[in-house]
Amino acid sequence: MARAILIPHGSNGPANQDRASTRLAQLGYELDWRHVDKGDSLDQPDDSVAITVIYGGGKPEDEKDWHTDRYPWLKSEVRWAEQCIDRNIPTVGFCLGGQIIAHALGSTIGPHCEGFHEFGYYPLTLTEDAHGFLPEGIYGTESHYHGFSLPEGATPLATTEHFLQAFSFGKTTYGFQFHPECTRKNFKRWQVSNFAAYGQPGAQTQAEQDELGDRYDAIQADWLDRFLTDLVGPSS
Repeated sequence: MARAILIPHGSNGPANQDRASTRLAQLGYELDWRHVDKGDSLDQPDDSVAITVIYGGGKPEDEKDWHTDRYPWLKSEVRWAEQCIDRNIPTVGFCLGGQIIAHALGSTIGPHCEGFHEFGYYPLTLTEDAHGFLPEGIYGTESHYHGFSLPEGATPLATTEHFLQAFSFGKTTYGFQFHPECTRKNFKRWQVSNFAAYGQPGAQTQAEQDELGDRYDAIQADWLDRFLTDLVGPSS
């Protein structure tokens, strides 16, 4: 059976059902969860791997941690992304996952130079290459203050005021800074978490988040379903 390798971080994973894994299960893929940050292994991808999705979650606090052995799981995930990209296996990352993919492609990762955070729902500005790929009027779910530079050879797809939000590399690799996989239920959990960034420059208030999420979240949810369906199709 064709497998979807899903790599969460921290408390993310099957206990907190997300839109990406839900859609891949509906398409008939075996969900193979790998908690690499908790000691699960990642072997070399084989022909049974139809797609890999790398999620967000706990991240290195310092740029130099991407180049040291402080987080051995991070190096394993970067190497996994490199191998999947080399084999043209569909490779998708959200937030930290997008940063891992970007790093595997040579990008630099780090906090915004002026300290901006994004926490809430933010309008995405589409590039010319994104028209027909991302819908007009899409807002992205955000919870981060790190970002990625555009990898060499990648195509930028969307930005917000302060961060690059999406890129593609070839026809099977996609890095997203935003969280289209995050349901409204899961975001409400983030709103009361210890990493909620209220009061930080750029972060929205809870009232703003609730109003924008209720109005715009369905757009990114519908898009993610179509994106994954177009990317891998039903499992045969």
